Amino acid sequence: MGTVDSGARALSFGEIVDRYDRYRPSVPPEALDWLLPDDCGTVVDLAAGTGALTRRLVGRVRHIVAVEPDPRMRETLAVNCPQVRLLPGTAEQMPLPDGQADALLIAMAWHWMDPQRAMPEIARVLRGGGTFGVLWNHRDVSVPWVAELDRFTRALRARESGGGGAAQSPGRALDPPPGTLFSPLAEMRMTWSMTVTAEEIVGLLGTDASAIALPAEARRAVDEQVARYARDELGLSGDRTIELPVACRCLRTTRNPDTAP
Repeated sequence: MGTVDSGARALSFGEIVDRYDRYRPSVPPEALDWLLPDDCGTVVDLAAGTGALTRRLVGRVRHIVAVEPDPRMRETLAVNCPQVRLLPGTAEQMPLPDGQADALLIAMAWHWMDPQRAMPEIARVLRGGGTFGVLWNHRDVSVPWVAELDRFTRALRARESGGGGAAQSPGRALDPPPGTLFSPLAEMRMTWSMTVTAEEIVGLLGTDASAIALPAEARRAVDEQVARYARDELGLSGDRTIELPVACRCLRTTRNPDTAP
C-alpha cells in the first residue's frame, strides 16, 4: 500500500466486500452478554462493515445504529440488516447527536482509528454511564497447527509483496487510551471455534489486511497456495471440515457522567 494513510487502507476492505461478508467470523453471543449493559435501548455499531456484529445485535437491542465509512460495505450491510439505521461516518466524526447511545461497540476495527480524536467523539455520542466496548476475533495461534498455518500464510504474502511484507495496520496502540472521560478498562477473553472447509479457510485468510494490501494477481497466487496447504497439510478437500479455534478479546469501559468531551 506504500504511503497510503490508515483511513485509505481501512477503506480498501470494500474492494473485497463479497469475500469479507461471506467469510469474516461473527461475534460469539457470550461476548455480547459481557459487553452490553442490561438496560441497553440504543447501541451504535461503529465501523460496522457488512454487519458481522450488527446481525448479532438484532433482536437483542431495540434501536441499532450502524456507522460505516465505506459505501460498498454500507450497501451490503443495508441488504443484510434492513431494519437497522445505517449512517456514513467514522470514529472521529459521527453524524449523531450528543448522548444518543447507551452503548457503542467496535469489532475488529479500533486499530484503524485515531485515539486522540475518536475517544472524545465516542464520549460525546454516549450518554453518561453508557458503555464503550471493543472486541477482536483472531485465529488462536496458541494452537500449534493454527500457528503454523499463520506463519505459512504470512511468509507467502511477504514473498508476493516483493519481500517487504504487506501493510497490516497503521501501527497504533491496540487498546483505547486511559483518560478522564471513561472508567478504567475491564477485560474478558474467551475462545470459540468455527467449522470451516478448505474453501472457507482460504476465504477467511484472504480478508486479512495484509492480504487485501496485495495486488489482485498476488492475492490469487496466495489463495492457490493456501488451498494446496489446506489439502496437503490439513487433509481438507471438498466438503471436509475442521474446527478452527478463535480467540476473542473484549474490553469494556463506562462513560464518566461528570466529564465533558
